[in-house]
Amino acid sequence: LDLFDLDEHFASERVRLAKLTNKCQDDNLDYYIRQSAEILGVTEKLPEGKKSAKHCLEVILRELVNWKRIAPDQPGGGGDIGPHL
Repeated sequence: LDLFDLDEHFASERVRLAKLTNKCQDDNLDYYIRQSAEILGVTEKLPEGKKSAKHCLEVILRELVNWKRIAPDQPGGGGDIGPHL
């Protein structure tokens, strides 16, 4: 139990993303993308063996395009599609 980080477990997505952002450098971009995708639940949408940074970005881009397509005239894009991707 000492090794389990309760703050990390109960922290919001924003807090976890902020910690990850502060931790990573420019040379950690692949790691940063994969970990961010994990925090946001993107990797759950990917099949086993296809969880690279490239695949994560592909899912995020598709979701973003679909979101913008739902209601392009509304401020902020496509309305309420959930807390994240």
